[in-house]
Amino acid sequence: MTAISTNRGRRAFRTTFALGAVSLGLVALSACEKPSPNAHFTLNSDTESREAPDDCYGHGDALGAERARSCTESTDDVPRFTTRAGDTFRVGVDPRIADNGWLLFVNGLLYDTEPFTTTYHSFPSDDLYRAAEQQANQSQQPAAETLRLNIVEVSDDYDADEILNSQTQEEYESKMFGAVDGVWNVELEPHEGH
Repeated sequence: MTAISTNRGRRAFRTTFALGAVSLGLVALSACEKPSPNAHFTLNSDTESREAPDDCYGHGDALGAERARSCTESTDDVPRFTTRAGDTFRVGVDPRIADNGWLLFVNGLLYDTEPFTTTYHSFPSDDLYRAAEQQANQSQQPAAETLRLNIVEVSDDYDADEILNSQTQEEYESKMFGAVDGVWNVELEPHEGH
C-alpha cells in the first residue's frame, strides 16, 4: 500500500510540474512579439523570402499613412533581381496577407486598384517595365532603370472607389496609405541589353 501511494504522489507531482511548465511557456510566448508574415519573390531559379520589418507591419492595425509611405520608400535589406526580356516575376504571400488582399506598386504607381486575394501571382517583367514607362511618360520624367516594387497588405478599410474619387493628391495618399497593414519591398533591374 505504501508503494502505491508513493507512486501516486510522484505522478501527481510530475503532472503538476508539467502543467506549471506548460503555463510558464505560454506566458513566455505571449510576451514575445508575433513574427510578421512573409512575402516570397521568385525570378527564374532565384528566390528571396522576407518578413516585413517590425515597424512596417501592424499585426492587424493599419500602419497609418505617414508610416506606410515611409515603409514603401525604405532601402533597408531590399532584395534585388536582375531581369531579362520575357522573364516572369512571381510573388507569393502568406495566407493571412491574402485574407484582406494585397496590392502591387511599381515605382510608386498602383499596378491594379483591386487587391489580389490569392497567395500567388505571376507578373511578366516586361509588363512591369511597361507600366513604369507609361508612368514616366505621363509625368514627363525619364524612366527609371530599376523598378521599385512594393507589396502592400491592405486593411479592412481599403475602398478602391473611395480612394480613386479623391479630390487631391494629398487626400488620395492619405486614404491609400491609411489603409495599409504591411509593406514588403523588392527591386528589379534590367540585365544589360534588356
